[in-house]
Amino acid sequence: ADVKSGDEIYGLANIENRKGDKPEQLLTLYMDDIENCYVRHVSDSKGVIELLFSRDGIELLSGRLSDAIKSKLYGLLGEEKGALAMGFFTGDRSDISSDITRDFRRAGVSHLMAVSGSHIAILLGGIEIILKKLSVHKSIRCVAITVFSLIFLFITGFSLSACRSVFMLYAVYLGYFTYEDSDAITSLFVAVAIIVLIFPFSIVDLGLLMSMLATLGLLTVYPMLEEKISYPRKIKKPFRYLVIFLRDLLLIIIMTVVANIFLLPIIWYFFGEISLVAILCNILITSVSSAFLLAVPLMMIWSELPFLGIALTWLTSGIAGVILNTVGVCSRIPNATVSLKYGFCTYIVVAFAVGMSILLIVRLRHKMFVLLPFACAVVSFVICFSVYSLWISKPSVTYINSDDNEIFIVKDNTHFSVCDNSTGGIGIYYSVTDELYESNATEIKSFVFTHYHSGHPIAFELISKNIIVHTLYMPMPTTDAEAVYAEKIRIVAMEQGTEVVIYDRDDNIVLSDNIKLRALISKEHSVGKYICFWNGKKNIVYTTPEYCDTNSLYDTLILGGHGTSEEKIYDLGLLKAENIYISSQSLAERIRLPFGKNIFVPQKVGHDYKMTFELGK
Repeated sequence: ADVKSGDEIYGLANIENRKGDKPEQLLTLYMDDIENCYVRHVSDSKGVIELLFSRDGIELLSGRLSDAIKSKLYGLLGEEKGALAMGFFTGDRSDISSDITRDFRRAGVSHLMAVSGSHIAILLGGIEIILKKLSVHKSIRCVAITVFSLIFLFITGFSLSACRSVFMLYAVYLGYFTYEDSDAITSLFVAVAIIVLIFPFSIVDLGLLMSMLATLGLLTVYPMLEEKISYPRKIKKPFRYLVIFLRDLLLIIIMTVVANIFLLPIIWYFFGEISLVAILCNILITSVSSAFLLAVPLMMIWSELPFLGIALTWLTSGIAGVILNTVGVCSRIPNATVSLKYGFCTYIVVAFAVGMSILLIVRLRHKMFVLLPFACAVVSFVICFSVYSLWISKPSVTYINSDDNEIFIVKDNTHFSVCDNSTGGIGIYYSVTDELYESNATEIKSFVFTHYHSGHPIAFELISKNIIVHTLYMPMPTTDAEAVYAEKIRIVAMEQGTEVVIYDRDDNIVLSDNIKLRALISKEHSVGKYICFWNGKKNIVYTTPEYCDTNSLYDTLILGGHGTSEEKIYDLGLLKAENIYISSQSLAERIRLPFGKNIFVPQKVGHDYKMTFELGK
């Protein structure tokens, strides 16, 4: 009964194998987000040599080594920074928290935690430089780096993106030993072909697809652009270093743009959004992340030395802090990501296909034509997005009743705001995230609590760790219990970088460019019992039958059932409203409404009752 989603359970168990043996083994059981329990890792007491020649022995040894590295990193850097170092060095992101994963995704730098060509180049390139300084013959260097690359693959668990990079390296070395010129593009496709031959289902692996497309862009388009930017030779030294720095900075920008352009189809298909701050964030942390990747193994090797070990640990921890803070700041820039979950994305695919057809016709006579399909896709997106924002999209308010928990979702172009009138809990988290993923938004502009409940802190923590929330509005606490809940929510918001605003009765809250919210109309109404959305022309009012004012005029009135007595009959025959919506059929049976009015009861959509109301701009 104490097991929750995300918990790990450790226990010794006797597992019977096919031969009838029952060796004592250690199991790690993991509860995932949908509360399914499964074995994530199995280790036994066999020796290294015995495991190496046994079935699944390589996987078990790789797991042992990974666990040893994780234990070392956690002991030196702590849990959060240790998990980050584990992701950078081995590609294992299983222990990285959801909020850090969210920030890396929004900042467009998730690739830094997937072992790829840059990791191979930094780590093996460092070994190559050391061996070259020691005057080691090139053939011996090739063999040594091959051995080190196998060790690195073993550490990463033979991830497909790492295999792609290493196999490309092997193709280059094969050309050297056979005295043939190696071609980078040929090496790329040979490496992918070998991986697909060994692992047929890897053809649909997201990491491999992204690694291949980004590398293809850097091998085809980037060299042409790099040639256009000449290296400064005749400039005198005081200014030469500045020019070199600016040139390298421009090349980083070009590299990031090219890689992101080639990844556009994959990003659109799998993620439905693209980061607009990726270039900025990559510029800020490219060199820092390279230093971090080199510092991690050096820290582990020399951590036991008296002074050097402490200095390396402090240095690595400091670099990790810089990376986390930089990514966090970039991810919280308003509209850091742009949604691609629009109906007009079909036109973008058509434009991309037309550009690709033209590319096939010209047969790459001019290499720059390789950018044509992507340019067509980007231009069509800009045109469609402008048309959608100016003429098609309409502000709306969606009322959701999930097991008597009521929330309001306000949508206006890319603005997405939430008004929470519920008792909190995981159910509200799923309702909010489902609505966000179905919309054209990537973040929550405003989150409004209309009252306080014990379930609100955990609900807001779940939401804010997975979705950026820019501003949180909370009512002024009136009791000691409300003050405790408000402080818990404020601490969560502070940890996630969310601005907190305390509002009072009759305060107006701006939810979007066109919609405002008033959570409390007058002092006679209880908190959360009277909510009004309006845009200057129309209003949508939510209240419960016992607080409904028959003397007021409503454009749209929603009668909610949360907190309503199930025994009392309410006479609202004098109600003045153009349209009346009742949250449930059971509530409708206990209300007497005026004859001849437009009265509606919401239909059930999935597990929730939903109603959507459009407001003109």
